[in-house]
Amino acid sequence: MEGKLVEQKTAVDRWGIWAILLLFLGLSFAYSVINPIHEATDELRHYRFVRTLATSGRLPIQGQEACRSQAHHPPLFYAIGALATAWIDTGRGVCDSPTENPFWAYRYWDVGRDNKNQYLHGEEEAFPWSSEALAVHIVRIVNILIGAGVVYLTWLTAQTIWPRQQGIALGSAALVAFNPMFLYMSGAINNDIIAALSGTAVMYACVVLLDNPARFSWRWGLIFGALYGISLMSKFNLAAIIILIEASITWATWKKPNDPVQSTKDGPDLPTLPKGEARKAHIRLWLAVNGILFVVAGLLAGWWFVRNQILFGEPTGFQQLTELWGVRNPVESLGLAISELPYAWTTLWGRFGFGQIPLPEAIYTGLKILTTIGLIGVVIGFIRRATFRERISLLILIANVGLFFLVLFNYMLVSPAGPNGRFFFPALSSFAVLIVYGLGQILLEILYWIKHGQLASETGEIEVGPGQVTFNLLSLTLTIGMLALSLLVLFNYLAPAYARPPSLTKGEVVPNRVDIQFDSLVTLLGYEITQMSALPGEPIDVDLYWEVNAQPPGNYLLFLHLMDEANTMVAQRDTHPGLGNFPSSLWRPGDRFVDSIRLYLPETVYTPATGRLNIGLYAPDAYRLTASDKENRPLGDAVQLGVVELRPSDGDFPNNQDQNFGDEMRLVGYQYDRRSAKPGEVIEVSLFWRSLRDLDKDYIVEVRLQAEDGGEWGWADGRPAGGMLPTETWNSEQIVEDLHGLTIDRGTPTGRYNVIISVRDVVTDQRLSIIAEDGHWIDTHLKLAQIWIE
Repeated sequence: MEGKLVEQKTAVDRWGIWAILLLFLGLSFAYSVINPIHEATDELRHYRFVRTLATSGRLPIQGQEACRSQAHHPPLFYAIGALATAWIDTGRGVCDSPTENPFWAYRYWDVGRDNKNQYLHGEEEAFPWSSEALAVHIVRIVNILIGAGVVYLTWLTAQTIWPRQQGIALGSAALVAFNPMFLYMSGAINNDIIAALSGTAVMYACVVLLDNPARFSWRWGLIFGALYGISLMSKFNLAAIIILIEASITWATWKKPNDPVQSTKDGPDLPTLPKGEARKAHIRLWLAVNGILFVVAGLLAGWWFVRNQILFGEPTGFQQLTELWGVRNPVESLGLAISELPYAWTTLWGRFGFGQIPLPEAIYTGLKILTTIGLIGVVIGFIRRATFRERISLLILIANVGLFFLVLFNYMLVSPAGPNGRFFFPALSSFAVLIVYGLGQILLEILYWIKHGQLASETGEIEVGPGQVTFNLLSLTLTIGMLALSLLVLFNYLAPAYARPPSLTKGEVVPNRVDIQFDSLVTLLGYEITQMSALPGEPIDVDLYWEVNAQPPGNYLLFLHLMDEANTMVAQRDTHPGLGNFPSSLWRPGDRFVDSIRLYLPETVYTPATGRLNIGLYAPDAYRLTASDKENRPLGDAVQLGVVELRPSDGDFPNNQDQNFGDEMRLVGYQYDRRSAKPGEVIEVSLFWRSLRDLDKDYIVEVRLQAEDGGEWGWADGRPAGGMLPTETWNSEQIVEDLHGLTIDRGTPTGRYNVIISVRDVVTDQRLSIIAEDGHWIDTHLKLAQIWIE
């Protein structure tokens, strides 16, 4: 009877992992289809590596390519992709690039769909795929299958450690499979997924060996040699995993029994030996295994390092990489790397494209809480409940997580591209297993406390049966939760980022009907401004209702300008229609759509005032389209939609501000004595500062009049208050009114000019950075409201 129950349970577990794998394959394929080609991080450069191999049969050489690719990476993934797609004639050269969207990553930190696409995408990418689109999607499918291997090996790893608690294995597999970032990267072209597979395979082998050291024999040299060689050919950051391989081999050597009765059939035929001779036999075995390991790994991967030595003078090629892609000084970048850890955390779970498609902060916070609870549970389980055998496996998983966190952090110290969670993927499986195990321990504690009024870890009275039920419940809950999260991310955040604007049906009511034509190509049917008044820093949402009349000859850009009474630009938005997803080259006669544009007022807007909201279309670097009404009367090249009230924010100063300059001082307000002037005249600029501490440094405040092209036409630099109140005398919370006379150069042309301020350290000649609320640096210059030069 017990045998039948075990057999039924095993069948259920196997159905469970197959269900997770099938769901992973379907979801990652959906992520791949929704994600336009080359939008994923560095996908274009990874694809160029694949195409170079497929078309020429030769590896690209970093620094000697006609266009930049990921030539510094080992070639395993790219060779597989080239073999799968060599038969496809894409009709494009390796260095051909898609049309870039100049407005991509607009307010990249915002959750939404505003210009999240790096490239403009056309009908040539539509299904059924052909040419380049076909090649891209085939390589993506290859990567999806590799990702499925990671999920399966995660399940095998946990199953090996806890064969009687299959819920841990299924929950761990689900945590990897339905991680939105893992799904996204699996459905894109990159070598991070094959790195994850290699790292997970090594960990699985380590866990199998540590679970039963009696099976240790020379064959493990072949196994680890092959796995390490494949790892080195997958991605170079896996080189560090040799530390864990050696730790496993050494432990197995030490714990291998001397008595042949205790050995498995895979072990050497050793007689029972005195302790000293047995140790010598074990040392010989350790040396033999290591010798085989490095010979096999060398045969598989050694040629790559020899090639790098010949080409670049060092075996890794990393020095050449830093010369091409940039490098950081690790001594100087420690603080910066620490500040980037939150970004690395978000990219571990879901921050798509080049980071410009984030998820709501609540999702990251929820996952952080879940992870923290799981890690606490790992400590409880390890100390209170785990058997000696389980502790050894837990230690190797913990070591793997710690090792690849150090690898990630070290890369953050030396490279601007470092803070990306995908570099942690070789340890993602170990991380998932630990979290699920830890969550189970916490759940056991909670259930035991509810039933008995005390913690189970204090009594040690957890039976296997309740543990199985608890982990099965956890596995089901985690699977459903992560699956729901992956679907939510797919349909609520990823898909909208690349979606065309909503269509407008013929019978739909159009607000504020105007029927204004632009060069007879497109008609603005109507519009709606959702906010007729706004404070500094607030958005103004505008819905534009369009109907296409004729096929445009190319791509036209849309502009929204908010102009105040002084004829200066308050705010400006330029974009391709459809927020980058429906450029005019895709328009067809009869298309009707609603374009929703958000225009943000700058925090430094001059108030109170009124602003005229104008729109128009223009050819890039060329001309504007002419607008006309339905009677065909010309309206010029810009159309006024309405007037918006610009209200002052609450505070004690004119044009209240909260601009943090280097945690030294805050600009809390500013004012001009007038908004327009003639060349040779002086505009008085009043700045209001609040000291954030007792200052002991000498700073100069720089005030410049700057044209849009960066040219300077006036300046008024000096110590605050004309030198009467140098910053060295400022006390904490002191308010200082700082007046600067900005002299306009006599040759200044008529037009709009920006007033730019900065704060410079007299001793170091360094300008203070303006710091955002979340701590990141914005800039060293602050742009105030424009002025008009007559």
